Amino acid sequence: MKAKEDRDVGAHPQTVTAAASVNHERSSAVKAANFKIFTPPDPETFAEQEGRFEVRPIGTPLGMRELARLHKRSWAGVGIVEKRVLMNLWPMAQHFGLYWVKRGEEGQRPPIVGAFWARSLAEAPLTVGHLYPAWLFKGLSATEIFEFGGLVIDPTMQKRGLAKALADGARLFIFSRRPALLITNPVEVLYPIYKSFGLKTVGNKPVDYPYLPGAKVWLMYARFKDLAAPYFM
Repeated sequence: MKAKEDRDVGAHPQTVTAAASVNHERSSAVKAANFKIFTPPDPETFAEQEGRFEVRPIGTPLGMRELARLHKRSWAGVGIVEKRVLMNLWPMAQHFGLYWVKRGEEGQRPPIVGAFWARSLAEAPLTVGHLYPAWLFKGLSATEIFEFGGLVIDPTMQKRGLAKALADGARLFIFSRRPALLITNPVEVLYPIYKSFGLKTVGNKPVDYPYLPGAKVWLMYARFKDLAAPYFM
């Protein structure tokens, strides 16, 4: 039987050579498909055609007036009117605006389309601290706790990646300050955005907000070590 196989192989050298050639060509084709020559992408393909978002600190009277107008437009859509007591607390916080910079208008003042604020409890009063359980603050000083909020979005700028851009800017601030504890109390419509940060909730439903009649807010919090864990594992 072995001799017969040897005779068969020896009788068809062309067949063996042809098969090896086909296999070699097939292997070369697979390699070529897997290792294509890299072509740099065209920047214009990925550039935002209309403009871009920029996060900037708000620290001027003009910026605060623009922010107040944005708050009115944003909250009007959900039937909320801010009381004066809340607006008086604004200067005690650090405000950051998301501005829409149009292409070709880089030298002009861009409109503010989103914003958020943050403040250390050592620098400003905690407006709804009594609504949180005492165990949450145990062992922490006021300098280690930041209150975070004011996430407002221009209703005319929806579906342009505005919510994600604002969330990314807020996340960068959190990671730059690294507070031991972060607390916030968003209205119901903004709850999903805050939830995306990885914040936890106190209780299983929103509560009445003492300074805005008819408004309900979620009591949310997060310890920085928990927020940062996925990034530093």
